[in-house]
Parts: sequence; C-alpha cells; structure tokens
Amino acid sequence: MRAKIIILSLALLFCALSFGQNNHLLIGFNDYGVAFGNSQNTNGVRLNFWDNNAERVNGINVVAVVSQAKISNGLTLGLAGNNNSICNGIVISGIFGFSERTNGIAISGVGYRANRFNGLGITGVGIAGDTLNGLFINVIDFGFLGRNDISGQINGVTVGITGTAAEKVNGVAISVFGNGVEELNGLSIGLVNRAERMRGVQIGLWNIAENNRIFRRTPIVNFNFRRQKQ
Repeated sequence: MRAKIIILSLALLFCALSFGQNNHLLIGFNDYGVAFGNSQNTNGVRLNFWDNNAERVNGINVVAVVSQAKISNGLTLGLAGNNNSICNGIVISGIFGFSERTNGIAISGVGYRANRFNGLGITGVGIAGDTLNGLFINVIDFGFLGRNDISGQINGVTVGITGTAAEKVNGVAISVFGNGVEELNGLSIGLVNRAERMRGVQIGLWNIAENNRIFRRTPIVNFNFRRQKQ
C-alpha cells in the first residue's frame, strides 16, 4: 500500500513538473542522478511528460509525449515522437521523429526525418533527409512525406517494400515493387526500377535508365557504366 502511494505521488509530481521550464525533482546532485520533470540538463535518467526547451540529456530520456532537446546523448524514447536537434545514440519514436542530425540508431513507428543521418534507420512507413549515410529499412517508401520532401542523397543501403524515392543513391536500393531515383550510382533491385541518370546496374521486371544511349528500357537487367557528365 505504501509503495502504491509513493508511486502515485511521484506520478502526480511528474505531471505537475513537466510543463514549466526547468521545473523538476532531482534525486541526485548537480544535474547528476534521476530527474522527474522538465529538467534542462540531465546526466543519468530523466522522466518527463512533455519537453520544454531542454538543453542536454546524457543518459536515458523517457518522455510520455514528445522529446525535445537540443542535444541528446544515449537512449531517447518519445512515446509519441521526438523532435531533438542532435541525437547521438539510440532514438525511439512511437509515431514520428525529427532531428537536424542523428548519429546512431533511429526507430520510428511511422516515419523519421533528419537533415543528416549517420547510422541505422528503421521505420514503419518511411524515412527522409538531406543526407542519409548507412543502412535504412522501411515498410512503405523513403519519399513518404511527398515528392518535395524526398531524400536528397542516400549513401549506403536502403531496403523496403514499395521502394526508394531519392534525388541520388550511392549504393544499393532494394525493394519489392521498385525504386525511382534521379541519379543512381550502384545497384537497384525491384519489380520496376527507374533512374534519370544511372551508372550501375538495375535488376527487375522492367528497368528504365534515361541516360542509357542504347538500352533505355529493358526487362530483367539494365546497366550503364559510362561516367556521368558534370
């Protein structure tokens, strides 16, 4: 009974401290320890309802709604989503995640967007960014936010069901249905593969390489190894 009262009291305090800037309860010393509420700087474990102008979290940051910190190092969990400027480590978003830069692993139930991403990205729907470096696995489409917000450049490997949509892919794009990119340098595998400019190989039921002088449209395999004109 006493334990239940303590837990209920902490939960109520947690909610009450979550909305004001730097309102929190710290079990520790000088920003080190376990913080309940909207602490601006935390080294250790931080539990909050909804972030408001958090500066830096080093350790584990669990937020009931949206995590918003300028710098997050370690494990960040936003049950609804994350909107952190710089994420280093592991970031998990229940629905959507956004960041200026992510270094590490990002897992999102629906989608994730980062201006620059280095590492591993796993999403239920898709991922987009200006520059994506690493391995990216999605269920639906890398251009999930629309044609105006497709990935700029992907360096590495992309794996999905409906395909990859990007301005430029340097590496490997694998999908069930197909891939559509403006420039491909590497390998594209899918039912239908399309590239405005290609230097590499396409494998699929139907392949389109607009810059291929002889075989622009071919079944099964298409290839072009001429250097792109600058």
